[in-house]
Amino acid sequence: MKINRTVEINIIGIVQGVGFRPFLFNLARSIGLNGYILNRGNAGVRLLLQGNSTEIEQFIKDVKFKKPNISFIESISVKDIEDSLEYDTLEIRKSEQGRGISLTLPPDIAICDDCLRDMRDTNLKKYHNYPFIACAVCGPRFTTVKELPYDRVRTTMKEFPFCSEAEPQSCIEEYSDFNNRRFHAQTFACSVCGPNYSLYNQNSELIITDQIEKILEETSKRILKGEIIAIKGIGGVHLVCLADNDDIILKLRKRKGKRKNKPFALMVPNLNILQDDFIISDMENELLTSFRRPIVLLERKKDAHFSNISEQVAPGLNNVGVMLPYSGIHYLLFDYVGDIPLIYTSGNKSSIPMSLDNEDIFRQLGDIADAFLLHNRPIFQRADDSVLRVHDTTVKLIRRSRGYVPEYLSLPFEVSIPAALAVGPELAVTGAVLRKNRILPTQHIGNVTHLETYEFLNNALFHMKNLLQIKDEEIKFITCDAHPVFITTKYAKELSLKFDIPIYPIQHHFAHTLGLMAENDIHLDKEIIAIATDGVGYAENKKINTIWGGEILKCSYDVYERVGALEPQPMIGGDRCTKYPARMLASILLRKLGIEEARVYFNQLNIKKDLEYGNDELNAIIAQWQEANGKFPHKNIPFTTSTGRIFDTVSYLLGACNVKTYRGEPAMRLEALASRGNPDNVPLTLKGSSLSNISTLFLDIIDLLNDKQIIKEDIASKFQIEIAKGFAKEAIFAAKSKNIPYIGLTGGVAYNYSFSTTIKKEVQDAGFQFLEHNLVPPGDAGISIGQLIGGIYKYQKEK
Repeated sequence: MKINRTVEINIIGIVQGVGFRPFLFNLARSIGLNGYILNRGNAGVRLLLQGNSTEIEQFIKDVKFKKPNISFIESISVKDIEDSLEYDTLEIRKSEQGRGISLTLPPDIAICDDCLRDMRDTNLKKYHNYPFIACAVCGPRFTTVKELPYDRVRTTMKEFPFCSEAEPQSCIEEYSDFNNRRFHAQTFACSVCGPNYSLYNQNSELIITDQIEKILEETSKRILKGEIIAIKGIGGVHLVCLADNDDIILKLRKRKGKRKNKPFALMVPNLNILQDDFIISDMENELLTSFRRPIVLLERKKDAHFSNISEQVAPGLNNVGVMLPYSGIHYLLFDYVGDIPLIYTSGNKSSIPMSLDNEDIFRQLGDIADAFLLHNRPIFQRADDSVLRVHDTTVKLIRRSRGYVPEYLSLPFEVSIPAALAVGPELAVTGAVLRKNRILPTQHIGNVTHLETYEFLNNALFHMKNLLQIKDEEIKFITCDAHPVFITTKYAKELSLKFDIPIYPIQHHFAHTLGLMAENDIHLDKEIIAIATDGVGYAENKKINTIWGGEILKCSYDVYERVGALEPQPMIGGDRCTKYPARMLASILLRKLGIEEARVYFNQLNIKKDLEYGNDELNAIIAQWQEANGKFPHKNIPFTTSTGRIFDTVSYLLGACNVKTYRGEPAMRLEALASRGNPDNVPLTLKGSSLSNISTLFLDIIDLLNDKQIIKEDIASKFQIEIAKGFAKEAIFAAKSKNIPYIGLTGGVAYNYSFSTTIKKEVQDAGFQFLEHNLVPPGDAGISIGQLIGGIYKYQKEK
């Protein structure tokens, strides 16, 4: 071979665990290049190639355009080098412990079509009906990896050495064959050498082991007769049962605990069985069938009959979370159960993380599951199913976990800080790690209100740190929520002491906004007007006892100014107002009307029936208000600007929800009610849609309820649009007065489709650029990203 050029090529991005080295090997080999390829830990992939200049340029071009679909190339650098050594072969070398600022590992990847065909092929005995089938472009990744570089010995597959005798090719032969798609695939195995499933009864006694057909036959029989089965998968365990039977689902709700109404997710074998009942857009179809395989919230058709889905799956809601199979065991189970929807919900007791070890699974789910289908492959990191919904063509991530983690967000500016940590808020928590200008959020953690969840956060955060090969001395600061009593705030203080580094509390809504700015590539010298709407956020430098949640902020990356907000409302009894919206309504009416006039409405609406202690509780609310005697702020009565509380209260007024049994329930039921309404049937603009006079809104709605010509569904629809217009109007005024071209929406209320899209239209019609979330969750799961960005500027100011 004529050699006139030797080059060193370094590729950074998601380039490990995606069949990238085999792809590079076969591409270079087809062009006639020699040299070597190696993984460099989280520094990416390095190649040293020899050939003529035309061949090398063709190789670089083809890498960019022919790369594996699940890979991501952030950068390719090419350097000509002087190398007197001539290579006469091409090889994949042993990985080295490189240290970089990236993370080259992909998330867990759904089983590919080629592996599905092999699993169905009766001639391939080693793979036929083998649920752990995988190859270089599919299978578990993040949940199996203990450390980088990504090689089998550093994954949980280390316990399953490749076989050398299986027919027609042993696994070690396939791994070494550059013409095979399992060439240098790290997490595949076969029925001869790999992990296997076993079926156990409720008492953790073995029923069947290793015989997958008999296991599947028995498991399907149990499901079809109404049992709840715990099934261990890629990143944890699911509880699985029929989705069409009220009694079975109510049994599951009772056993799970604190799951009275919270919706369950469905898994279906194909989307055809949903076509009659659900609206499935092209974008939703694309996401459902992607390698990520998230749970996607699909909207019900108004004339849907739901013959195969119980109303108890998602009581009172207009959308249902649906996902497609993503591992071999899912497809095999449907082969035996048939084309029916199944409930596939996280296998845990409410508020406690899923157990991973089989013995722990028995202990946690022993009084929930009727049987256990468990495998013997360790799960190193748990990862719940990701959840999202689509607003037209924009993704709104709700729970970012399996299929997304450990992908990173690149900041639109350079950062010299080597590393930092963020611990998130307290509910719907993710942690996050800063590595130069990249932020890597952890998988979904949940509500950090129990020791087990606290330990999960710590484990996930430090696993990410270890994957990035961050040394302790490289961590320069810790960030957390500004709320002083959050458990995560206390955890941040512990980390601050452990590493002897500063801790930076970041205001909740500012953190929401910073994440929004970064994912929309807002430059350092730019400002935006942000509409930050959610349930609760601690107010920094507060002059009154107020909880924020409906704010208009003027933000740059280093500072924010509050330029507008919802009219503050009292929360008599504090957090009890979030569980019982009737308390919130009583608080609002007392402040707006005074005690005597408010009593008239209390009697008219019969509020006492929706209070836990009836009339006694209503009298206590009035007495507490009377004790304040009009002196506000009052130490015993917090005020709130929360948009979430307004939605909850309207939901209660319209009969959608009188008691909150899970986070966001009243607002979600309100959205479902509104989906069946027509706002044009409510002729007048609601006077109370002005942010500064929001309390009048409730009097407007009560008047509308007295009009028998107007139905609740229409009022709900009108409310969502009018309050959205109120926020848009205030934000547009602020943007015009301050000459700022960007207006964005963030916070949990941004998940509401009508609210979000109405604001978007108003902002764009006024000539402003609208910023919305697509990569970062709008809710509290995105807070840790913003915390790190806020911490960067506090740290730099101190330096």
